[in-house]
Amino acid sequence: METTISYLAQDPILDIEKPFDTDVPVDHIPGARASNHRNDERDVKVYPITDLSEWDLEKHGFCFIRAKTGLNAEDALTRKREVQKGYWYEIEAILHEAFPQYSRIECYDCTVRKRDPDFPTNIRIYTKVEQPARRPHSDCSPRGAHMNLERAFPGQESFWEGKDFDILNVWRPLRGPNNDWPLAMCDWTTIDPSIDVRINDAIRRDRVDENAILHFNENHKWYFMKDQSVEDLIVFRNADSFGKRAQGFHCSVLNPETNGQLRESVEVRCVAFR
Repeated sequence: METTISYLAQDPILDIEKPFDTDVPVDHIPGARASNHRNDERDVKVYPITDLSEWDLEKHGFCFIRAKTGLNAEDALTRKREVQKGYWYEIEAILHEAFPQYSRIECYDCTVRKRDPDFPTNIRIYTKVEQPARRPHSDCSPRGAHMNLERAFPGQESFWEGKDFDILNVWRPLRGPNNDWPLAMCDWTTIDPSIDVRINDAIRRDRVDENAILHFNENHKWYFMKDQSVEDLIVFRNADSFGKRAQGFHCSVLNPETNGQLRESVEVRCVAFR
């Protein structure tokens, strides 16, 4: 699939400023900037996944699991708070069966997306449901992983401080087969962390998160699942507590060949202790 990816540009300003972006309006604040990012739009090839078994979480930063779950699109879109815990329990059970190296898995976040017909031409800061993310990124840095847990499990620092854990995401469409703005994954073995990865402050209305974003490298290899069904789960690692394992850098990409329904998706974030 021929498409484009909106990388972070190698801008000289990043030599003196840490990258940052925000989803909070700042137009009313004199001199404020919503971001110091500059786009580096690149034409890329994103290859379809042909053999699910060849992808390994430890080596590539992502893998695939086929599993049935009970969360339907309508409930996810209209009753997320009421149904997310039940979905978390399902995901935790699926992950425990697939990854016996984890002694404990706790889900703590659920994000539902439904693409607005105007996306990405008119990206509104506030929509009823979150929109696809075009910047290749990992949801948290190793430091951001600890920040995630401090917010999700307040007062329980003794349970994770000094422990070996991963922050995992489990992503799937809510309706399938999906080809609209599919999630593209970058093979970790093609990333040079020393020059490709940049730590970023993600400023929210009530907090500051720390994630990681990518600069372009011609060695990057990108992949997606064509005709992804609701039973095709993409599992990827955002970060680990010691910053030593493969990460699943990802973004949504325009599929010029799609003619199906607008993408609706759900992703769960969890902490997995070794």
